[in-house]
Formats: sequence, structure tokens, C-alpha cells
Amino acid sequence: MSQNSEVKNLKTIPPEVISKELEARWPKSAEALLKTRYQAFVDGDVDFILATHHPETRDQVQREAVESWSQGSTWRGLQVDSLEEKGDKAFIRFSVRYQREDQTTKHTEDAEFRKFEGRWYYFDSNFPKPETIRRDGEKVGRNDPCPCGSGKKYKKCHASEA
Repeated sequence: MSQNSEVKNLKTIPPEVISKELEARWPKSAEALLKTRYQAFVDGDVDFILATHHPETRDQVQREAVESWSQGSTWRGLQVDSLEEKGDKAFIRFSVRYQREDQTTKHTEDAEFRKFEGRWYYFDSNFPKPETIRRDGEKVGRNDPCPCGSGKKYKKCHASEA
């Protein structure tokens, strides 16, 4: 049975026995857990998302917000950008694309996964800031002489090409 169908089956499991049902098929790696959690977001399986959140940080998760994001989005794909495992911790940078109403969003996270009692859990994440693009060289002002050496002002010479 594939992980995707296993995640879908969790919707029918009563909350009081979900941990017993998950025991046998818990993802064996942090990356597998990430992919299974993504599928749970696609399927709207909030119980699975909460069950795989680390016990230390689970109380910080708002069920209604997860449910709204999961079920109110059309999920367009998961991409694992980098993965680093250090003992009982794993750090994964990943991106997901999703659509809400008419807007498609690329969401990138630096996620931390931790092993607890022999199982991987999603622990926490940071959101990387976009990289600032810096210009090489000096900025030429509109009224400065054109750097081509023509003697004309930049705005009358090469500004329209830039």
C-alpha cells in the first residue's frame, strides 16, 4: 500500500486510536514524513498533520488555521530543496506551491524535524528572507553624462535601452 493511500485512510480512524494505527506505518525518515505530511495537506487530513507534529510544539498549532489552509487551498506541488540529517535532527528546506482563490503562492520553509521515541516528527520552521539583488557598479543618474563617452546626457543616449 502506498503512503498516499495510507494517509487517506487515516480520515476514518477514530482519534482515540490514531496513534495505534499510525505505529506500523509511521514514515521511517524525515523526508518521508515531509512528503506524507504534504499529502495530508492535499487531502485535508488535519488529524494526521497534528499527530505528526512534535509533542513539544504541538500545542502551538491552531487546528482551525491548519484546516483552513489545507482545505481552502489547491495544492500544486512539493519540492525538496535541501536535506541535512544530524543524528536525531533533520533540516529540510522545501517549497510548496498552492492556489487560494485566483492567487498561486510559492511557500518556502526551513523545517526542523526531530526524532522522539524512535519516530520522526515535524518540530518547527523558519521562513527564509528573499535574497537582495545588488547592482554591480555605480548607478548612472538620468542627467549624468552617458558612460559610453558620447557627451550626451544618459537620458538622451542609452537610458531608453536600459
